[in-house]
Amino acid sequence: MKEYEIRVITEQDLHLQSLIDTGRRFALAVPAGTDALVYASASSLRLLPTSARTLLDPVEAIGFLTWIRFAGRHYGMIICLCPVDMASVVAGLLGRLPGLAHAPTIEPDDLTREAIRLADVLWPLVGTQYTTLEEFRLLITELRQKCPWDRQQTHVSLLDSLLEESYEVALAIQRDSADNLEEELGDLLLQVFIQSEVAREEDGFDICDVVRTADDKLTFRHPHVFGSVSVTSSDQVLENWQKLKILEGRKKHFVDSAKLLSSIENALLSQETARSDGFDFESADQAYGKLLEETGELGEELNAPARDEDALAMELGDVLFSALNVARLSGVNPVKALHHSFDKFRDRYGRVRDYAKQQQVDISTAPPEELERLWQLAKNT
Repeated sequence: MKEYEIRVITEQDLHLQSLIDTGRRFALAVPAGTDALVYASASSLRLLPTSARTLLDPVEAIGFLTWIRFAGRHYGMIICLCPVDMASVVAGLLGRLPGLAHAPTIEPDDLTREAIRLADVLWPLVGTQYTTLEEFRLLITELRQKCPWDRQQTHVSLLDSLLEESYEVALAIQRDSADNLEEELGDLLLQVFIQSEVAREEDGFDICDVVRTADDKLTFRHPHVFGSVSVTSSDQVLENWQKLKILEGRKKHFVDSAKLLSSIENALLSQETARSDGFDFESADQAYGKLLEETGELGEELNAPARDEDALAMELGDVLFSALNVARLSGVNPVKALHHSFDKFRDRYGRVRDYAKQQQVDISTAPPEELERLWQLAKNT
């Protein structure tokens, strides 16, 4: 473990001022309400409770110790600026800190000894699975505060990265590459955490709420594990799963868009690979000409006297692949374009169903002319 230095001081002495003057990076822990001018000089800031006794609460204490480990790993120097009674608790908590280059020197008292006993219990947990995710959350929070690029990101601006990382995870699984999968899962986890941090700042929920929601959902959808429902096969599990989704008010997507979008990304990747080798169309117009050619071949296959389903699928795939080439060379994001068309169709079809219900038309038995009338009505609304 990287060594780091911690100093516990009870007033803004010359040591702190010398750090500020030299520009050395340091992390700072201070009680809430401390002079804000001190904050600006710190690379990382942790607000301590105003009461020393509060810091002895196990939840408060392990949060503080997790930040100490995080700040020590990333900044090396940590200053704890606090009143005498708080300094006694901090010194006791940090006395058992592994990797500490310079231990804080505070005359021990009852608060110190109580803190030492608590630290003996908590320090073995810090840096393990019990605090690893919290350290990562602290890292994301720091990036949102300190990095100009991370700070300007929104839910929408991160969408392409989220999709890209998801597809790279899928690709690592397809290639059966454990090392690559570990890295790509980390990249995907980063997207989940930064989206959650944006939400904490804007929408009022955080990564803990995300985890709790998933926990509640999985518990509800597994009554055969956590309830009294009996199942004997995976098919029964899936059947119950869909029923429970409906009870939650969640309906199956109109199409399995995730698999479709994964295929789009893989096709685009292959096209970009060919482009890097110099094998590509010179313009979108050329790609469009190829699309028209493939569309004609698809029409021929559709109108063939004896239809060959495999050949038809191949020609349809060629049309889709050619359309992606047109999008790529035109600078159009095909995923966003498809989302737009999907949303447009979904909304219009929803209005078709509403009009059919209002006019007592049975869509399943209505003639094509009636369906076209409803479609035009929905389209022109």
